[in-house]
Amino acid sequence: MSDTKNDTNSGVEALTGFSFQRNSAIFLVLENYDILVGSEFFICIEHHDDVIFAELNNSNEISKIKAYQAKKSTSEWVLGKNLAEILAKMTKVGSDLASDEISKDSNYSQDLIFLTNKSIRLNCGSRKKEQKFSEIIRENNVFVCYTNLHGNIQDNILKKINEFSFENQQLKNIHFKYIDIANTDKSQRNQLTGMLSDVFQDKISDPNAALNLLLKLFREVETVYNQGNKSKLLDISKRVYSKDIFKAIDVICSKAKAFKLWRENAKELSKLLQIPISKSSNYAEYLNDCFDYFKDLKQVEFQKIYHFVADNRDVDDSSYSHADCIKKLSERFTRDHQTQLNKTLISFAIVAAYVETRNKI
Repeated sequence: MSDTKNDTNSGVEALTGFSFQRNSAIFLVLENYDILVGSEFFICIEHHDDVIFAELNNSNEISKIKAYQAKKSTSEWVLGKNLAEILAKMTKVGSDLASDEISKDSNYSQDLIFLTNKSIRLNCGSRKKEQKFSEIIRENNVFVCYTNLHGNIQDNILKKINEFSFENQQLKNIHFKYIDIANTDKSQRNQLTGMLSDVFQDKISDPNAALNLLLKLFREVETVYNQGNKSKLLDISKRVYSKDIFKAIDVICSKAKAFKLWRENAKELSKLLQIPISKSSNYAEYLNDCFDYFKDLKQVEFQKIYHFVADNRDVDDSSYSHADCIKKLSERFTRDHQTQLNKTLISFAIVAAYVETRNKI
């Protein structure tokens, strides 16, 4: 954010600059997934700073903000003019966040984090005088607070950023973070796919498809222009909510469970539901389509099947296998409801809805 506040859309206009910020945001979610599950937050890309993580309390007020200035590099960062200017900008962002009119918790706090994929060397002094102090943020020292730096290094940072306009009271909120992620978008995506596999293991069957679903959430907001060329946290069009992230992950996991259920019961289900071989062999395509239709409220017929399967849990009590239960649901739905969908789509929609509504599968 510049001092004149007239460039809040500059990043939006440079779409190629988004990939590192977007991929870094997903990296941070996956890195902290176990901690984040069940919490309420939203993420903004290119809003005030490059990436905003806003944690919410039970009253939907912001309790904490982590504002990441995400910069990739091909070489080590040193405390020169470039880094000093970035840090000065971060303090201005911190001041803007503190004064933003959005509702905040009485114990609100904020961290301003310089995030990069290369090491950061913060030095001061001279070896000749035997008074050199150094702090290196890298693989074995990934997170460092400004307030924990040696006093001489803090003084050197202050000296460097004095060349720019900055907010002195925000220095205490400055942090430095290293993440082990590649430089190119393709390599970053490969790493994120690997992280998805590590975090969820056999709960997802297609890590690439899972990543694409998460990327889609961020792409829908990252090119939204700031209204009036001003960044405001109240602008909900710039947010990706935690509930949407977790919902996307739930869908990803449900797809994997549905594929597994079909593979393990394909012969029995095909016979019970009277699905011909020519159709059953394309089970992945049918199931994927059903999960997508469940998310679209305009797909009334699929919504009808989903809610029917969710509401008719009494069938579970008289069934002795998943296939038996799905068959009974199919028979009851056909008996009690009329639909424009063909029999094959109805069958696969019931399988997909069954997996998504039964937690024990």
